[in-house]
Amino acid sequence: MDHKNPPLDAYHLPLVRKIKPVIVENVGKAYVVSKNNFPALAGVTCYTLEVWEESMRIPHWHPNASELGYVVSGELEIMIWRSPGESAVFTLTAGMCWFIPQAALHSLNNVGKTPAQLLVGFSSELPQDIDLPVAFNGIPAPLRDAYTSPHTQLREWQGVMDNPLVGHCSVDPALQRVLTASPYGFDLAKVTPLFNDKQLGNVTWGVKSNWNIINNISILRAYLHPNVARDAIWYPDAGTLYVIAKGEALFHIIIEGSKPAAIHAKQFDYIYVPVGVLHTFMNTSSADCEAIAFFTKADPQPEVSLSVATSFFPETVTQAAMLQYGNLRGENANPLAHLINKTVSPYLISIKK
Repeated sequence: MDHKNPPLDAYHLPLVRKIKPVIVENVGKAYVVSKNNFPALAGVTCYTLEVWEESMRIPHWHPNASELGYVVSGELEIMIWRSPGESAVFTLTAGMCWFIPQAALHSLNNVGKTPAQLLVGFSSELPQDIDLPVAFNGIPAPLRDAYTSPHTQLREWQGVMDNPLVGHCSVDPALQRVLTASPYGFDLAKVTPLFNDKQLGNVTWGVKSNWNIINNISILRAYLHPNVARDAIWYPDAGTLYVIAKGEALFHIIIEGSKPAAIHAKQFDYIYVPVGVLHTFMNTSSADCEAIAFFTKADPQPEVSLSVATSFFPETVTQAAMLQYGNLRGENANPLAHLINKTVSPYLISIKK
């Protein structure tokens, strides 16, 4: 059977140029990304949410997906309820994460004085959603009466059926702001980075080994200073959905049958990289770049670095491969003569424009 991979641009979703936001007047907006509008996705997606002051993502749950979120900016209160003995209320600020187990009731409340920008990842490319209005509209009227008797307001009430992403919610003046005092909250700044260099940037992740409560999904943050690139890598057992949280980057995805080309990703653009696909990205701008990656597993295997993997093979093998199947010929052709032998991934690499 003749097999062809999708064109490279199928793996890039320029958010604000292709997705019409869901807007609730005066309270916020959301860019809802799923397999319906980003067909390349497999096992993961992410919504870009903006929740304005004194507004909330109304209480809801996801029957088919775990949720892992990242605060780009603002101050957010998370409320989770799973059972009488398992609930949580905590506050997050920029750079912090939260995790919601599958089917747990939760809300996201903006308790700051500025709009909160959020990246909300899901362990499904088509996450389902049930809000409180939908839930109470759906149950029989006699049961509603039993919940509220002798009152009749709930029997007569019919709320919205379109699952509003956000709604107005006044901030309680007695709110106790407790930063990540819950296993469901996670501060990437308190984790030992996989890589950290003042001149280049840093790479940090939240996975099962350092955030034990998560499942089905995990997160990585790569922070690149100008003229820095991510080492060319692939993940052997997890798909990866990148979102540019700050700045911009040039992505390269290397896929059989597709001519290599740069993909220019701007803030809140999406790049999906399937399992085992080689890729890299570069910050060629004059400002810092922050890329957030959502993995399709809670415990992805470490990245495989192209430079490290290549260094494993004897020079005779690599040179023969490059000469026979590349575009160089002749006895003097030696394209990998100065390849730096690496044993661990450099993560970030300084580049020239």
